[in-house]
Amino acid sequence: MNPIRISASLVLFKPDLATVERTLRALQEAGRLAGTHYSLQLGLTFVDNSADDAEYSRIASWLEGVQAAIPDWTLQLQRSEGNVGYGRGNNLVIANARSDYHLVVNPDLFVNVTALLEALRFMEEHRDVGLLTPAVFGEEGERHYLCKRNPTLFVMFLRSFAPVWLQKKLEFLIHEFEMRDCDYEKPIHPVEYPTGCFMFFRTAPLQKIGGFDPDFFLHYEDADIGRRMLRVARIVYVPAVRVVHQWARDTHRSLGAKLGTVKSGWLYWRKWGGFFRNKPSAELKPPAAIGQPELAPAGQRILVTGANGFIGQALCTALSSQGYSVRGVVRKKKANGQPGVSEHWVLDEVDEHTDWAAALSGVDSVVHLAARVHQMRDTAADPMAEFRRVNVALALNLARQAAKAGVRRFVFMSSVKVNGETTVVGQPFTADDEPKPMDPYGVSKFEAEQALIQLAAETGLELVIVRPVLVYGPGVKANFHEMMRWVFKGVPLPLGALDNRRSFVAIDNVVDLISVCLHHPQAANQVFLVSDGEDLTVSDLLRRTAAALARPARLLPVPIFVLRMGGRLLGKELVVQRLCDTLQVDIEKTQRLLGWNPPLSVDAALKKTAQQLRDE
Repeated sequence: MNPIRISASLVLFKPDLATVERTLRALQEAGRLAGTHYSLQLGLTFVDNSADDAEYSRIASWLEGVQAAIPDWTLQLQRSEGNVGYGRGNNLVIANARSDYHLVVNPDLFVNVTALLEALRFMEEHRDVGLLTPAVFGEEGERHYLCKRNPTLFVMFLRSFAPVWLQKKLEFLIHEFEMRDCDYEKPIHPVEYPTGCFMFFRTAPLQKIGGFDPDFFLHYEDADIGRRMLRVARIVYVPAVRVVHQWARDTHRSLGAKLGTVKSGWLYWRKWGGFFRNKPSAELKPPAAIGQPELAPAGQRILVTGANGFIGQALCTALSSQGYSVRGVVRKKKANGQPGVSEHWVLDEVDEHTDWAAALSGVDSVVHLAARVHQMRDTAADPMAEFRRVNVALALNLARQAAKAGVRRFVFMSSVKVNGETTVVGQPFTADDEPKPMDPYGVSKFEAEQALIQLAAETGLELVIVRPVLVYGPGVKANFHEMMRWVFKGVPLPLGALDNRRSFVAIDNVVDLISVCLHHPQAANQVFLVSDGEDLTVSDLLRRTAAALARPARLLPVPIFVLRMGGRLLGKELVVQRLCDTLQVDIEKTQRLLGWNPPLSVDAALKKTAQQLRDE
């Protein structure tokens, strides 16, 4: 088995060698522990940026003396052509690295003994991650909030040059920039602006983007490389990787340091823009597709409930084209039939007492789509009881009879509302989060999941739970359809200032995942979230919708607090809240276990949806 190769670079400029030795000894202990779990090849190159012969000799002599105490690392000293800057100094090593991972580390950074082990564990399990950023603490144990969002020119000024009274007045903006609305005890991703004191890269994507931008001398080179890395891979904060930084924010103690910060900040702003708010992050790309296993359906019969619904119609057509025999359960059969459905089962009343024996005869798998959906104005006398009757009791009755009939697999269409209603940017819902449903619909779906999980454990029925976010595509109704009509008609919309992020999923992508869940061996008894893999701001969604419709996006930058106030006055507070809130999901588990990635991009899906709207 080939060893995992880790290269590292550490740029020096007239350093305190006692501190550097402490950094080195911490890396030695961390490397030794990681080496008990992995076969490793470790190498660290020091880059002397001093352009001073005496300084170079001092470092070389020190390195020769300390080498024996660092037996697990191959140590080298490289000399730059002068003080070329932090990024260019690291690039001297990055360009020639022949490694699997590359660590960029500061000379006053002390890794926890488990840091390399935890970093390797995470990166080996998550192959789409290009950069890992750690939990950083001071020497007194205080946390440094170094996961940051992309900086704007105003935030740069506020943090670096604003008077203390103004910083205190606008502290909430600094906290938002530092992602303090996220839980630092949990993974955070994507991290747009990672800390530069410890950067654990996957070498291939690092070299693909060309390392650091050499135009940045010191400051903001980490913000820049974060934006470029997100074009090709994910950046994730992993709290299990812990380091101590002997850090003092001395950026502005001298006039020279201030001028250097101003120059780098101006360069960053000229390159990326953003005065008070950032431009939509078009640079964030979903991970590249992973090959899916080829498993043929071999004519298996699938029972689909809700077959004539929005998702059901698309699913039946797709399954039929893949060779499945589809038996569709509907309340009313279309006069001219339904594409993709070979057998219709018309049931006037489907409830918790329905006898499914005949419909389940000869069926290999069931996809249960039928449900009582979320309603803005629910007229039921007891909405919760009605949700439980349809979404819990009906599903459990069907699954129980399916297990008795010898059905192999039961795919249950649940909802992201089982997870909750909102997230904070950078901390999306995962399939394994503790459920926190907030409304009757979400509660009923959660209760159905729990009942089905228990039934599957008792009977051996293979259960797959799919939680989609908002589904759109040709045939979509309700708010998404209305939004597209407004854009198509050129109606000015007061949503240009919305920078929250939301996950969406195209109907083609949902259908594709369901078809994979029907046959993939790793899908059994799992919960999967599904989205397009690209989260959008509402304003970005509207712009891209307008482009798909070949219409201009007429967006007015109305402040969010004005929208909320208007919503309260018009009795539309809940609608406005949903527009302004963030809801993101992480589909990493879906990708990892199933080798699945959304086959249709957001722009392609919007074009298909737009074509259907134009044809109405």
